[in-house]
Amino acid sequence: MQEMQFYMPVPLHCESGCVLAYSHKLAQLGGSCLIVTGRTGAHASGALDDVQTALQLQGIEYTVFDEIEENPLVSTCHRAGRAARELGAEFIVAIGGGSALDAGKAVAVYAANSDLGGEEIYDLDWPLPALPCALVPTTAGTSSELDQTAVLTIDALGVKKSVGRADMFPALALVDAKYTYSLPYRATVSTAVDAFSHCAESYFAQNADTISRMFALQGSALLWPSLTTLAGLSPFIEPEQIDTTLRDDISAGCTLAGFSLGRCGTCFPHPLGYLLTEGYAIPHGSATGVFLPAFLQRARRYERGLFDRFLEVVGAPSLAALSATLQKLCPVQVKMDPQQIEGYRPRLQNVKNFARTPGGYTDSDALDLLRQLFL
Repeated sequence: MQEMQFYMPVPLHCESGCVLAYSHKLAQLGGSCLIVTGRTGAHASGALDDVQTALQLQGIEYTVFDEIEENPLVSTCHRAGRAARELGAEFIVAIGGGSALDAGKAVAVYAANSDLGGEEIYDLDWPLPALPCALVPTTAGTSSELDQTAVLTIDALGVKKSVGRADMFPALALVDAKYTYSLPYRATVSTAVDAFSHCAESYFAQNADTISRMFALQGSALLWPSLTTLAGLSPFIEPEQIDTTLRDDISAGCTLAGFSLGRCGTCFPHPLGYLLTEGYAIPHGSATGVFLPAFLQRARRYERGLFDRFLEVVGAPSLAALSATLQKLCPVQVKMDPQQIEGYRPRLQNVKNFARTPGGYTDSDALDLLRQLFL
């Protein structure tokens, strides 16, 4: 009998108008909350207005903390946690892309644990469970609304590092694709590539099983045609000119990717992508997509049967066609010198994502790829 496992304890509502339709579920989390978000996305998408209306309908008190930056700092999340305690917040609502959603989960931990220092969150031994957290995404890429992980940037190092514990699973996820309709072309591409990477990496991961691969394939079947359509559009297209059906497909594909991602995690493209985001300010999804052609080539080498099925489902004629589209969507101008590349070695040793990669993966493999791409 094939061994299969699945655990995803997040109540999810993925439909148009869900924030207002399920406002009563926000009331079940408490009578006061801190809204955690960035300065633009939640406002521009209309999500913040809808959440505020939903809270008002239920008589829930709230304060908005809109200082979350891209690649959120540990210190910012710690400060937001203090703000939540001062408010007497009983739960957190996070609105935005992956940065805001990840921040919201961390804020929920800090809010519940007044004595927890910033980087102490990585010790995973805080005494009180995180506050309940409701997440409302305004991008379709990270699937952060479905898992317990927060990727934060350590202030002193400028390095991204993930943290996750079972009590960080969201208490509620409200996904409405209309909140992605205002995303500019570049952000739409980057987030969609990120979602596709989640599907591909979790599909080929060594710890995947029949259930997780089912979600990954279904997500890929929605996301890849959307990416090929985006590749044929002008980068200067206005957000309202991008077809809403395409955006709906990306949102649905991202949600499906989240189920597989939560079961399996990612492989080597994600930790290598962090290097480009931190050092060259390349958006996370695009940075990950730079390494995806090499990952797919490795998957074909070590998991040919799975690869052929993947190619059939996404409808791509060949690995070359997949790679060409990804390279068009994720162009980068990055140069590294040999000393810089070798300097990454300590960070790339014993990376859990590498162990999940088809055929295994080592720090030496990663450095060889960096040399091939950027020398």
